[in-house]
Amino acid sequence: MEKLSLRDRYTLVTGASSGLGHEIARQIARDHGGNLVLVARRRDRLDALADELRQNHNVQVACVTADLSKRDDVERLFAEATAGRTIHAAVLNAGVTYFGHGLEMDFAAFESMLATNVSAVVWLTQKFLPYVIEKSPGGGVMIVSSVAGTTPTPFQAAYSGTKAFLNHYGMAMSEELAHVGASASLTVFAPGGIATEMGEKSGTARKFKKGDPGMMDVDVCARLALAGFVRRRRFVIPGTLNQMNDVLLRFVPRVVATSFTARIFRGALPPR
Repeated sequence: MEKLSLRDRYTLVTGASSGLGHEIARQIARDHGGNLVLVARRRDRLDALADELRQNHNVQVACVTADLSKRDDVERLFAEATAGRTIHAAVLNAGVTYFGHGLEMDFAAFESMLATNVSAVVWLTQKFLPYVIEKSPGGGVMIVSSVAGTTPTPFQAAYSGTKAFLNHYGMAMSEELAHVGASASLTVFAPGGIATEMGEKSGTARKFKKGDPGMMDVDVCARLALAGFVRRRRFVIPGTLNQMNDVLLRFVPRVVATSFTARIFRGALPPR
């Protein structure tokens, strides 16, 4: 297939109120001339971003308020996003994390994480891919995962597990699409550390700060995500350091890799 073109077409972006999703949406409008459907829980932030993109880049922008941990919201999102417009691409970026001792994680928080990071992504992927193939051939879906899904990550055990699922699910689905010659592509984007609001909320920003080795600026990360998406790459890890770590850890016993990762993250834990 040719490169994925976003110009003058609608791309849906979940988790667009802050962080990577916010910057991806901005770059789709600014650099690709694409229209947008912005999705998040915080409507005020969505409206502010929508106004900015309409004014500065002359694109069409719609907003949908949804909590992707709730199945009813996920189903409503798809219905509202596709009402009166054709979606050509979807960036499934919304996600939540938990940083701390795994045994101290509230199970309700885990269920909410599982619903947001896994169930909503699978549901939307299974809805949008057939939709795009039928309604807008040549489009695609990008699942935003994490390098935390390539190696077990202590103190982010549940989050790491959800991202491991996305890595395997996304890669397997992309192969299925290629096998049948589908007119749509699926990309998994797996960044490492990004200087965003998520790090501040989770507490990892106590150790991993903007400018540190391995911490990528959000604008650079978004640009690399979109570059891989439009080229229809199946799996993208951005950044030389992240790519080197991914290769090296494949040759290290899992217990050693996990212990090494634990030492890196232990320093970000709050004092007990």
